[in-house]
Amino acid sequence: MSVNVSPPVLLTIDDEEAVRSSIAAFFEDCGYIVLQACDGHEGIDMLTNMRPDVIITDLRMPNVDGLEVVTSVTSLDDNLPIVVLSGTGMLTDALQALRCGAWDYLPKPLADLAELEFVVNRCRERARLVSENRAYHENLELLVKQRTAELRTLCIAVEQSANSVVITDVNGTIEYVNPKFTEVSGYSSEEAIGRNPRILRSDKQLDSYYKEMWQTISSGREWQGEFCNKTKDGRQYWELCSIAPIKDEHGSITHYVANKEDITARKRHEDQLYYQANFDQLTGLPNRYYFQKYLELQLELVDHDTQFLTLMVLDIDNLKAVNDTFGHDFGDLLLKEIAHRMELACGLNTVVSRFVGDEFTVVPPLSREADSALFQAERIRSALNDVFMIKGTEITTSACIGVAIYPEDGECVESMLKNAEAAMYQAKRDGKNAVVLYTRELNSQLEQRFLWDARLRKALERDEFTLQYQPQVDQCSRSIVGVEALLRWTPAGESPVTPTQFIPILEENGLIVPVGEWVLQEACRQAVAWRQAGLPAMRISVNISALQFMRSDLELTVRRVLEQSGLEPVCLCLELTESVIMTDSDPTLKKLADLKEIGVTLSLDDFGTGYSSLAYLGRLPINELKIDISFVRRMLSTPNDAAVVNTIIAMGHGLGVELVAEGVETEEQLQYLLERGCPVIQGYYFSPPLTAERFVAFCGVNAKV
Repeated sequence: MSVNVSPPVLLTIDDEEAVRSSIAAFFEDCGYIVLQACDGHEGIDMLTNMRPDVIITDLRMPNVDGLEVVTSVTSLDDNLPIVVLSGTGMLTDALQALRCGAWDYLPKPLADLAELEFVVNRCRERARLVSENRAYHENLELLVKQRTAELRTLCIAVEQSANSVVITDVNGTIEYVNPKFTEVSGYSSEEAIGRNPRILRSDKQLDSYYKEMWQTISSGREWQGEFCNKTKDGRQYWELCSIAPIKDEHGSITHYVANKEDITARKRHEDQLYYQANFDQLTGLPNRYYFQKYLELQLELVDHDTQFLTLMVLDIDNLKAVNDTFGHDFGDLLLKEIAHRMELACGLNTVVSRFVGDEFTVVPPLSREADSALFQAERIRSALNDVFMIKGTEITTSACIGVAIYPEDGECVESMLKNAEAAMYQAKRDGKNAVVLYTRELNSQLEQRFLWDARLRKALERDEFTLQYQPQVDQCSRSIVGVEALLRWTPAGESPVTPTQFIPILEENGLIVPVGEWVLQEACRQAVAWRQAGLPAMRISVNISALQFMRSDLELTVRRVLEQSGLEPVCLCLELTESVIMTDSDPTLKKLADLKEIGVTLSLDDFGTGYSSLAYLGRLPINELKIDISFVRRMLSTPNDAAVVNTIIAMGHGLGVELVAEGVETEEQLQYLLERGCPVIQGYYFSPPLTAERFVAFCGVNAKV
């Protein structure tokens, strides 16, 4: 015979219809009958005709607010669960609601209604246990006063109870324990009788907690709560406990009886849910949710007159390239090592969290000196520059760190985050591996950056990209031996955007891959068109981004473009940055070997600006070294830069590779490079980047320059 069980009834009270509707829809799907009230007055009126199983009420409402609802409900039924929601975010509101009788408290807006469902289920379970415990104690007190035969029946029930039962005298000395108590605690009845229940204390709860419990029961009232106790052998366990006083016929307390349910498994599950909700599963660091709550609390605690609160947002450079090269498992191991190194660099009192992906946040302790955060940021950046060893492979990484200080750089979590991220993006634009302190000018720059990001996503289909070509001239023969294809972007109806502004955006949003393929196709097509127009054979150089190089189909893309355009492989030079290929890994060497087999020229661009391993350099199948413009500009005025240029030239001669110096603008620079044996020059001394048509004219007039 089947038994029909009525569905539970839930009353939601909120002056926001959208909130009530979303809660109602969610819990109706969970099998509840949901009643709705638009304010506290209507909710209290509904209670005169019915009793729901649980109430969810907003805290701030017109007419009758949530605190009055809690007080009214508690006076009607102190075992009716009430969950309070509030958008104020104030800890004092939560404490006041709980003191008035609320069973639990959650902040608005609700990020996940499943969390609310968990709280509701927990409250209903507690109400069920309290109801059962009250009935149990009422029966127990009655039975103690009954005849001997009835007392014998009660003793059997207590002995066989699934919960621990402890009876003490009025002073708290144990007079009886049932077998379940022995099973759970490890103390036999002989060991427990005559002693105080404090033998179970684990010292995980404050003395004030026990003091409040004794004040309640000694005044003749029942007490319910949770204890973290300790077994005889030292193992901690949790119990849901109800303690009731037993009174004689004159109303004097003679004994106390405690009924305790082992809830260790439930608490362990709650702890697991808490960890999953607040901590990153990969690194073990606090997650975005925990960080935001922590920062909110710190903003409330900071002394505006004497203390500074700092937020750092940190982004790991080139992590996507690592994932594309070595796989996501390898990248995850690197992220774990980065998290560990950050914690070591920050110390115990700093909260380091994994915000999202390869982005972290750091909140140092409150400080009386604003500059202390910058010193810590530099310490973090320096720590991340040291080599990581992952699966036997050396990996060098770096980070961009944006710093915002409260209250100058924001007065809430959202504004602090926005401004710290603006500073972090500026660090990326400054060349990465940098620390930048927020300034108000960065917001407008960030807004412009987001605008460009949106427009760049449509720039290819709108034909807004073009190429310009800068000649490479052999000093000895004064003939044009090559040309570098340089990407340019002119949004429709606007002025051109400099490459230093838009190319980093393409790299961050991944558009550099399709745009880079377009550059390769267009450059090869143009090179063939020049040959057909009668220009002499020359090599055209195309920059390959880190993301392009990491893709497994780069070799196939190059072969396809060469075949479609008709360009001979020997006439194509692929310029690869030092940070991309200077990684001692089999995948990198294999990819370079595959490209070399096609017959194209491989050039190492911006050589000397990264973290080169000279031993590894000799293993690379490269044909050309390009001396970076930064060294060329300073080599006549800075001895260190002159030494770097001399070393690169000597190294190129030793390795038997070609040398190209870029950024040459003066006769003095030209002569310096010629005397030291760098024959090929690229720079404004001979020509700025030119359109395809102007390059044809340049070649016609300057067959010999």
